[in-house]
Amino acid sequence: MILAWDALPALFPALGSPGRWLPLLQRHAAIIEESATHTRVTAVPTAEAVRRQYAESLELLRIARDLGAALQPVIDVGSGGGFPGLVFAIVEPDTAITLVEPLRKRARLLEGMAAELELPNVRVVAARAEEAARGPLRDSAALVTARAVAELRELLEYTAPFARPGGWLLLPKGSTASSELAAATAALAELQCAHRASIPMRPEVSETLTVLAMEKLGATSPTYPRRPGTPAKRPL
Repeated sequence: MILAWDALPALFPALGSPGRWLPLLQRHAAIIEESATHTRVTAVPTAEAVRRQYAESLELLRIARDLGAALQPVIDVGSGGGFPGLVFAIVEPDTAITLVEPLRKRARLLEGMAAELELPNVRVVAARAEEAARGPLRDSAALVTARAVAELRELLEYTAPFARPGGWLLLPKGSTASSELAAATAALAELQCAHRASIPMRPEVSETLTVLAMEKLGATSPTYPRRPGTPAKRPL
């Protein structure tokens, strides 16, 4: 299903002020398209971008609000072209958003987009998650997001160390959500997390994505995250 830009305000009425954020989302999309010749950040066809990138990102934000998750601050791991982190920053201008992106070209693009869109609430960290979570961002975020990054056991090790106790991880997953969750029991326990809900996105946004909502129960063990590359090679 193709979704038009002007459908977003009706889908997300709680956001308010679409006259401010909708043009910024459209400009963000235009920058990504203009930059594709030198920095490719997505394989999603342009015709499907409104639904699969922007509506899905806004749906994640809607779910976070419905859960009562705090939105200050937010860390987006593996941000790529800014989904969902830069989209959050556009519609939540008072929320501090950190985009963790390991590829330097993409990190520079994110910095340029944040500057052009006049988003002083955005900070870009050009580092692997395993390295960034060993610094000041450790155990700091009220909300951690990651989209299309890795299988859940691996992804938890990339994301959980950023969340503070009482914070949330919101991780969209496709048709493998339930099987990945079943396989992640040990990882959840080891990383001080508890699965609280599996929330399907509304079908008008996505017919396949489910958001796995995890609560961080305690501070991260000094063991985690392990060295770069280890979570992928030996997931918990």
